[in-house]
Amino acid sequence: MKVVNFGEKYDVPSALALGFFDCVHKGHAEVIAKAKELAAKSGSECAVMTFRGDPGTFFNKKKRIYSFEERLEALGGLGVDAVIAADFDESFAALDAEDFLGRLLSDCKVTAVAVGEDYTYGKGAQGSARTLSESLADRNITASVVPLLCRNGVKISSTEIKTLLESGGIEAVNDMLTEPYFMLGTVSHARGRGNTFGYPTANIPYDGGKVYPAPGVYATTVTVEGRTFLGGTNIGAKPTFGDNSPSVETFILDFSGDIYGKLIKLRFFKRLRGIEKFPSAEALAAQLDRDVAHIREYFAEEAK
Repeated sequence: MKVVNFGEKYDVPSALALGFFDCVHKGHAEVIAKAKELAAKSGSECAVMTFRGDPGTFFNKKKRIYSFEERLEALGGLGVDAVIAADFDESFAALDAEDFLGRLLSDCKVTAVAVGEDYTYGKGAQGSARTLSESLADRNITASVVPLLCRNGVKISSTEIKTLLESGGIEAVNDMLTEPYFMLGTVSHARGRGNTFGYPTANIPYDGGKVYPAPGVYATTVTVEGRTFLGGTNIGAKPTFGDNSPSVETFILDFSGDIYGKLIKLRFFKRLRGIEKFPSAEALAAQLDRDVAHIREYFAEEAK
Protein backbone atom coordinates (compact mmCIF):
# COMPACT_ATOMS: atom_id res chain seq x y z
CA MET A 1 0.00 0.00 0.00
CA LYS A 2 1.45 3.32 -1.08
CA VAL A 3 1.34 6.48 1.09
CA VAL A 4 1.22 9.80 -0.76
CA ASN A 5 1.36 13.22 0.90
CA PHE A 6 -1.55 15.56 0.26
CA GLY A 7 -0.26 18.24 -2.11
CA GLU A 8 2.02 15.87 -4.00
CA LYS A 9 1.22 14.83 -7.56
CA TYR A 10 -0.24 11.34 -7.85
CA ASP A 11 -1.12 10.50 -11.43
CA VAL A 12 -2.46 6.97 -10.94
CA PRO A 13 -6.21 6.92 -11.71
CA SER A 14 -7.96 6.35 -8.39
CA ALA A 15 -11.43 5.99 -6.96
CA LEU A 16 -11.15 7.88 -3.68
CA ALA A 17 -12.81 7.33 -0.29
CA LEU A 18 -12.89 10.56 1.70
CA GLY A 19 -13.07 10.85 5.49
CA PHE A 20 -10.95 10.82 8.64
CA PHE A 21 -11.27 7.05 9.23
CA ASP A 22 -10.17 7.50 12.83
CA CYS A 23 -10.58 3.82 13.71
CA VAL A 24 -11.81 2.19 10.47
CA HIS A 25 -15.17 0.95 11.73
CA LYS A 26 -17.77 -0.95 9.72
CA GLY A 27 -19.37 2.28 8.49
CA HIS A 28 -15.99 3.36 7.12
CA ALA A 29 -15.64 -0.08 5.54
CA GLU A 30 -18.89 0.49 3.62
CA VAL A 31 -17.48 3.71 2.14
CA ILE A 32 -14.21 2.01 1.23
CA ALA A 33 -16.06 -0.95 -0.28
CA LYS A 34 -17.99 1.49 -2.49
CA ALA A 35 -14.70 3.12 -3.55
CA LYS A 36 -13.31 -0.33 -4.41
CA GLU A 37 -16.43 -1.07 -6.45
CA LEU A 38 -16.07 2.22 -8.34
CA ALA A 39 -12.37 1.51 -8.86
CA ALA A 40 -13.13 -1.89 -10.36
CA LYS A 41 -15.64 -0.37 -12.77
CA SER A 42 -13.16 2.21 -14.04
CA GLY A 43 -10.01 0.08 -13.90
CA SER A 44 -8.58 2.37 -11.21
CA GLU A 45 -6.87 1.96 -7.87
CA CYS A 46 -8.77 2.33 -4.62
CA ALA A 47 -7.33 5.19 -2.56
CA VAL A 48 -8.29 6.58 0.84
CA MET A 49 -7.65 10.07 2.15
CA THR A 50 -6.93 10.45 5.86
CA PHE A 51 -4.83 12.58 8.22
CA ARG A 52 -1.43 11.98 9.76
CA GLY A 53 -2.47 13.86 12.86
CA ASP A 54 -5.83 14.28 14.52
CA PRO A 55 -8.28 17.05 13.57
CA GLY A 56 -9.85 16.60 17.01
CA THR A 57 -6.57 17.52 18.71
CA PHE A 58 -6.30 20.62 16.52
CA PHE A 59 -9.73 21.74 17.71
CA ASN A 60 -9.10 20.65 21.33
CA LYS A 61 -11.68 17.87 21.12
CA LYS A 62 -11.53 14.30 22.42
CA LYS A 63 -8.38 12.31 21.66
CA ARG A 64 -8.00 9.95 18.71
CA ILE A 65 -8.62 6.20 18.68
CA TYR A 66 -5.89 4.96 16.33
CA SER A 67 -2.53 6.45 15.46
CA PHE A 68 -1.75 7.09 11.80
CA GLU A 69 0.31 3.88 11.67
CA GLU A 70 -2.57 1.90 13.17
CA ARG A 71 -4.98 3.35 10.63
CA LEU A 72 -2.62 2.30 7.84
CA GLU A 73 -2.60 -1.22 9.30
CA ALA A 74 -6.41 -1.35 9.34
CA LEU A 75 -6.75 0.16 5.86
CA GLY A 76 -4.26 -2.31 4.45
CA GLY A 77 -6.44 -5.09 5.80
CA LEU A 78 -9.31 -3.79 3.66
CA GLY A 79 -7.30 -4.03 0.45
CA VAL A 80 -6.71 -0.31 -0.08
CA ASP A 81 -4.10 0.43 -2.77
CA ALA A 82 -3.00 3.92 -1.72
CA VAL A 83 -3.45 6.42 1.12
CA ILE A 84 -3.45 10.18 0.60
CA ALA A 85 -2.15 11.56 3.90
CA ALA A 86 -2.75 15.18 4.92
CA ASP A 87 -1.35 17.08 7.89
CA PHE A 88 -4.24 18.79 9.67
CA ASP A 89 -2.56 22.10 10.48
CA GLU A 90 -3.54 25.77 10.31
CA SER A 91 -3.08 26.02 6.56
CA PHE A 92 -5.19 22.91 5.92
CA ALA A 93 -7.90 24.03 8.35
CA ALA A 94 -8.06 27.39 6.52
CA LEU A 95 -8.93 25.82 3.14
CA ASP A 96 -12.50 26.51 2.14
CA ALA A 97 -14.53 23.73 0.56
CA GLU A 98 -13.82 24.65 -3.05
CA ASP A 99 -10.11 25.25 -2.42
CA PHE A 100 -9.76 21.84 -0.77
CA LEU A 101 -11.56 20.08 -3.61
CA GLY A 102 -9.63 22.01 -6.25
CA ARG A 103 -6.27 21.10 -4.72
CA LEU A 104 -7.25 17.45 -4.35
CA LEU A 105 -8.42 17.13 -7.93
CA SER A 106 -5.45 18.99 -9.37
CA ASP A 107 -2.94 16.77 -7.55
CA CYS A 108 -4.70 13.41 -7.97
CA LYS A 109 -6.25 11.73 -11.00
CA VAL A 110 -9.63 11.05 -9.34
CA THR A 111 -12.02 8.86 -11.32
CA ALA A 112 -14.74 8.64 -8.65
CA VAL A 113 -15.37 9.53 -5.01
CA ALA A 114 -17.20 7.74 -2.19
CA VAL A 115 -18.22 9.40 1.09
CA GLY A 116 -20.54 8.76 4.00
CA GLU A 117 -23.73 10.77 4.08
CA ASP A 118 -22.48 12.81 7.09
CA TYR A 119 -19.20 13.79 5.36
CA THR A 120 -18.13 17.44 5.66
CA TYR A 121 -15.12 19.30 4.31
CA GLY A 122 -13.64 22.79 4.08
CA LYS A 123 -13.22 25.52 6.70
CA GLY A 124 -16.03 25.44 9.22
CA ALA A 125 -17.37 22.20 7.65
CA GLN A 126 -18.99 24.35 4.95
CA GLY A 127 -19.01 21.49 2.43
CA SER A 128 -21.31 18.47 2.69
CA ALA A 129 -21.90 15.22 0.85
CA ARG A 130 -24.56 17.02 -1.20
CA THR A 131 -22.32 19.95 -2.22
CA LEU A 132 -19.51 17.51 -2.98
CA SER A 133 -21.78 15.51 -5.31
CA GLU A 134 -22.83 18.71 -7.08
CA SER A 135 -19.26 19.97 -7.48
CA LEU A 136 -18.05 16.63 -8.83
CA ALA A 137 -21.01 16.33 -11.21
CA ASP A 138 -19.93 19.66 -12.73
CA ARG A 139 -16.55 18.05 -13.36
CA ASN A 140 -18.02 14.80 -14.74
CA ILE A 141 -16.70 12.78 -11.80
CA THR A 142 -18.88 10.09 -10.24
CA ALA A 143 -19.79 10.61 -6.58
CA SER A 144 -21.42 7.98 -4.39
CA VAL A 145 -22.91 8.87 -1.00
CA VAL A 146 -23.08 5.86 1.32
CA PRO A 147 -25.88 5.71 3.94
CA LEU A 148 -24.94 5.67 7.61
CA LEU A 149 -24.59 2.25 9.19
CA CYS A 150 -26.37 1.62 12.50
CA ARG A 151 -26.08 -0.99 15.24
CA ASN A 152 -29.05 -1.49 17.56
CA GLY A 153 -30.51 1.75 16.27
CA VAL A 154 -27.35 3.77 17.02
CA LYS A 155 -25.10 5.18 14.29
CA ILE A 156 -21.72 3.46 14.20
CA SER A 157 -19.34 6.35 14.77
CA SER A 158 -15.96 7.16 16.24
CA THR A 159 -17.72 9.10 19.00
CA GLU A 160 -19.74 6.06 20.06
CA ILE A 161 -16.65 3.85 19.93
CA LYS A 162 -14.67 6.28 22.11
CA THR A 163 -17.47 6.22 24.70
CA LEU A 164 -17.52 2.42 24.71
CA LEU A 165 -13.73 2.22 25.00
CA GLU A 166 -13.68 4.51 28.00
CA SER A 167 -16.30 2.35 29.72
CA GLY A 168 -14.40 -0.88 29.02
CA GLY A 169 -16.96 -2.18 26.52
CA ILE A 170 -14.37 -3.80 24.30
CA GLU A 171 -16.69 -6.51 22.97
CA ALA A 172 -19.22 -3.89 21.81
CA VAL A 173 -16.35 -1.92 20.26
CA ASN A 174 -15.19 -5.00 18.35
CA ASP A 175 -18.71 -5.48 17.02
CA MET A 176 -18.36 -2.08 15.32
CA LEU A 177 -14.80 -2.37 13.98
CA THR A 178 -13.55 -4.16 10.88
CA GLU A 179 -11.14 -6.15 13.07
CA PRO A 180 -10.70 -6.46 16.85
CA TYR A 181 -9.49 -3.25 18.51
CA PHE A 182 -5.70 -3.23 18.46
CA MET A 183 -2.56 -1.29 19.30
CA LEU A 184 0.81 -1.27 17.59
CA GLY A 185 3.92 -0.54 19.60
CA THR A 186 7.63 -1.19 19.90
CA VAL A 187 8.48 -3.16 23.04
CA SER A 188 10.47 -1.09 25.52
CA HIS A 189 12.41 -2.02 28.65
CA ALA A 190 10.55 -1.79 31.94
CA ARG A 191 11.10 -3.25 35.41
CA GLY A 192 10.63 -6.83 34.20
CA ARG A 193 8.51 -7.82 37.21
CA GLY A 194 6.42 -10.19 35.08
CA ASN A 195 9.33 -12.58 34.64
CA THR A 196 9.55 -13.01 38.42
CA PHE A 197 5.95 -14.30 38.32
CA GLY A 198 6.68 -16.69 35.46
CA TYR A 199 5.06 -14.54 32.76
CA PRO A 200 7.33 -12.62 30.37
CA THR A 201 5.97 -9.13 29.79
CA ALA A 202 6.04 -6.66 26.94
CA ASN A 203 5.63 -2.95 27.55
CA ILE A 204 4.76 -0.54 24.75
CA PRO A 205 4.83 3.26 25.12
CA TYR A 206 1.70 4.94 26.50
CA ASP A 207 0.45 7.60 24.08
CA GLY A 208 -1.22 10.51 25.88
CA GLY A 209 -2.90 11.58 22.64
CA LYS A 210 -5.04 8.42 22.38
CA VAL A 211 -8.30 7.25 23.89
CA TYR A 212 -7.53 4.02 25.73
CA PRO A 213 -9.85 1.29 26.98
CA ALA A 214 -10.91 1.72 30.61
CA PRO A 215 -8.13 0.83 33.06
CA GLY A 216 -8.07 -2.89 33.74
CA VAL A 217 -6.82 -6.28 32.62
CA TYR A 218 -7.87 -7.57 29.21
CA ALA A 219 -7.71 -10.85 27.34
CA THR A 220 -5.54 -10.09 24.32
CA THR A 221 -3.41 -11.67 21.65
CA VAL A 222 0.14 -10.62 20.87
CA THR A 223 1.52 -10.86 17.34
CA VAL A 224 5.27 -10.52 16.87
CA GLU A 225 7.19 -11.40 13.71
CA GLY A 226 4.21 -13.24 12.27
CA ARG A 227 3.58 -15.42 15.34
CA THR A 228 0.56 -14.90 17.59
CA PHE A 229 0.34 -15.75 21.30
CA LEU A 230 -2.34 -15.43 23.94
CA GLY A 231 -1.81 -12.66 26.44
CA GLY A 232 -3.21 -10.51 29.20
CA THR A 233 -2.79 -6.75 29.01
CA ASN A 234 -2.84 -4.35 31.96
CA ILE A 235 -3.82 -0.81 31.00
CA GLY A 236 -3.38 1.82 33.69
CA ALA A 237 -1.52 2.04 36.98
CA LYS A 238 0.23 -0.68 39.00
CA PRO A 239 -0.83 0.30 42.54
CA THR A 240 0.54 -2.86 44.18
CA PHE A 241 4.01 -1.45 43.48
CA GLY A 242 3.10 2.17 44.18
CA ASP A 243 3.28 3.04 40.49
CA ASN A 244 0.39 5.31 39.47
CA SER A 245 1.69 6.22 36.01
CA PRO A 246 -0.42 4.81 33.15
CA SER A 247 1.16 2.05 31.09
CA VAL A 248 0.37 -0.74 28.64
CA GLU A 249 1.94 -3.96 29.91
CA THR A 250 1.23 -7.40 28.48
CA PHE A 251 2.14 -10.79 29.90
CA ILE A 252 2.56 -13.33 27.10
CA LEU A 253 1.55 -16.97 27.48
CA ASP A 254 3.65 -19.89 26.21
CA PHE A 255 6.40 -17.59 24.97
CA SER A 256 10.13 -17.41 25.52
CA GLY A 257 12.55 -15.11 23.82
CA ASP A 258 13.71 -11.51 23.63
CA ILE A 259 11.30 -9.12 21.91
CA TYR A 260 12.73 -5.83 23.14
CA GLY A 261 12.80 -3.31 20.31
CA LYS A 262 10.39 -5.35 18.18
CA LEU A 263 7.04 -4.17 16.85
CA ILE A 264 4.03 -6.02 18.26
CA LYS A 265 0.30 -5.92 17.59
CA LEU A 266 -2.02 -6.26 20.57
CA ARG A 267 -5.62 -7.27 19.84
CA PHE A 268 -8.17 -6.79 22.63
CA PHE A 269 -11.09 -9.17 23.16
CA LYS A 270 -12.51 -9.02 26.70
CA ARG A 271 -12.12 -6.96 29.88
CA LEU A 272 -11.41 -9.39 32.73
CA ARG A 273 -11.32 -7.04 35.71
CA GLY A 274 -10.44 -3.57 36.90
CA ILE A 275 -7.18 -2.35 38.40
CA GLU A 276 -6.64 -3.61 41.95
CA LYS A 277 -4.09 -2.98 44.69
CA PHE A 278 -2.98 -6.29 46.19
CA PRO A 279 -1.52 -6.63 49.70
CA SER A 280 1.62 -8.33 48.42
CA ALA A 281 3.46 -9.46 45.31
CA GLU A 282 2.43 -13.02 46.19
CA ALA A 283 -1.26 -12.05 46.19
CA LEU A 284 -0.80 -10.41 42.80
CA ALA A 285 0.92 -13.55 41.47
CA ALA A 286 -2.05 -15.65 42.61
CA GLN A 287 -4.42 -13.27 40.78
CA LEU A 288 -2.29 -13.48 37.65
CA ASP A 289 -2.67 -17.25 37.76
CA ARG A 290 -6.46 -16.80 37.91
CA ASP A 291 -6.29 -14.28 35.05
CA VAL A 292 -4.32 -16.74 32.91
CA ALA A 293 -6.85 -19.48 33.56
CA HIS A 294 -9.65 -17.10 32.59
CA ILE A 295 -7.80 -16.09 29.40
CA ARG A 296 -7.24 -19.69 28.33
CA GLU A 297 -10.88 -20.52 29.06
CA TYR A 298 -12.12 -17.49 27.10
CA PHE A 299 -10.11 -18.28 23.97
CA ALA A 300 -10.92 -21.99 24.19
CA GLU A 301 -14.65 -21.11 24.17
CA GLU A 302 -14.18 -18.66 21.28
CA ALA A 303 -12.41 -21.35 19.26
CA LYS A 304 -15.37 -23.76 19.49
